[in-house]
Amino acid sequence: MKYSLRFLPIIALMSLLVTVSSAQEKNAVEFYGGYQFHNISTGLGEINDKIGEDIFDNRVTAHGVNLSLTGNLTKYIGLKFDYSSTGRAVLPDNESTDLKLRINQYLGGVQIKNNEKDGPRFKPFAHVLAGAANERLRCTQGCDIKLPTPTEGSTSPTTFSESTTSFAMVFGGGLDVKVHPRIDIRVIQLDYNPIFYGGIEAFEIPNRTQNNFRIGFGIVIH
Repeated sequence: MKYSLRFLPIIALMSLLVTVSSAQEKNAVEFYGGYQFHNISTGLGEINDKIGEDIFDNRVTAHGVNLSLTGNLTKYIGLKFDYSSTGRAVLPDNESTDLKLRINQYLGGVQIKNNEKDGPRFKPFAHVLAGAANERLRCTQGCDIKLPTPTEGSTSPTTFSESTTSFAMVFGGGLDVKVHPRIDIRVIQLDYNPIFYGGIEAFEIPNRTQNNFRIGFGIVIH
């Protein structure tokens, strides 16, 4: 028994070395930056009946950026922070009106991916994220369109800006391709992006669930 106890420090040291060695086999941190295409269920079509004109679409497409930072806990599981910003002119065919929609999302969650340093060339991944989405509707020109106005007693505001922050989620994944020991190309990322929209009272846009979709590609650095 006493001879066995003599080997305990050696066994403990070997276990520590194995743990450190295993930890070094994975990429500890991953940064992603890329383009994002956003298909958005705006809810602006609700205004058409109120103004008596069919000028707003219930679904529009926007463009922007997607950035994320992931700290890998194991070879396959990482904690992820995800930021995206997309926007577009809501009435692009109306040159006299500058009405824009922008959505900024701040999300966090879990990513599942092969994070081994000497891992395969093709790396599929999946993630589940949740957080906040801030949606801003802003007009800086030609704002006397027949919108319900947030300015009490005014029928033709010169400018207005209204926003709401809502709970948002992302369910999706994609495929990364290794082109260098420290660089991957994200060839595709596909996400379902529901936003539990809080509405904008001033414009009489009701609470609802936006069934949005995100598509992106870019570069991953380890």
